[in-house]
Amino acid sequence: MTTTSTSTPTEFDGKCAFAISVGAVDSAPEHKPTHTLTRDGRTYGFLGPVPKLLFRIIPGSAARAHRRWDLTR
Repeated sequence: MTTTSTSTPTEFDGKCAFAISVGAVDSAPEHKPTHTLTRDGRTYGFLGPVPKLLFRIIPGSAARAHRRWDLTR
């Protein structure tokens, strides 16, 4: 399920979830409100359509992003 609502808070303080998942926690760009994905009750934001697609098709992206995010917080 996808959403483009700007009122829904996103994971990772609004940073691009794909960038977080590949290890760019400190340099992850802000997401664009038109590129969001809601999965398992959590809303993830992305810089564009390609990172969003990669996040969806690469297994374990969400879990990896959460692990990396938690290590830096």
